[in-house]
Amino acid sequence: MSNPPIEAPLGLALVVCDTLIEDKRSGKKSLIGLFDQIFTASFPCVHQGMDVYISVTGGRGEAACELVCRHGESQVVAFSAKGKIKFPSPNHVVELVFQLRGVRFAEPGVYWLHFLADDAPVMGRPLFVRQVEPRRPPALPGAPGENGPENPAPPPEQP
Repeated sequence: MSNPPIEAPLGLALVVCDTLIEDKRSGKKSLIGLFDQIFTASFPCVHQGMDVYISVTGGRGEAACELVCRHGESQVVAFSAKGKIKFPSPNHVVELVFQLRGVRFAEPGVYWLHFLADDAPVMGRPLFVRQVEPRRPPALPGAPGENGPENPAPPPEQP
């Protein structure tokens, strides 16, 4: 275990997105494709990739940190990722990015993302994983049920 922070960190942001881009000159981060829902046709499903941006302040010293994603009802862990966080002073805002690939969700429902510092909860947010019907390919013109010879379009209205 790392040196415990003297002060507990305060969570400022926990954001899920498709991609995070960091400008090498300025250090500024751009979060692309923010989301709080994942749609899939079947379960289990594998989400190819997501980035999780975390911003905290108010801590002091160094702490072990962990991002845990757990199904809200079954409490089954979908994923977890560990790291370290270092606060130069309590006034610093510290940013972390977790890049996750091939995340498996076993069942639909509300999953909770929890960020912990030295095993103490700092913040959390929901992530909704929903099942949808698979998309059907568009029907070909003239196919049954479409406006073809067997099913002509209604005549246009007369003015």
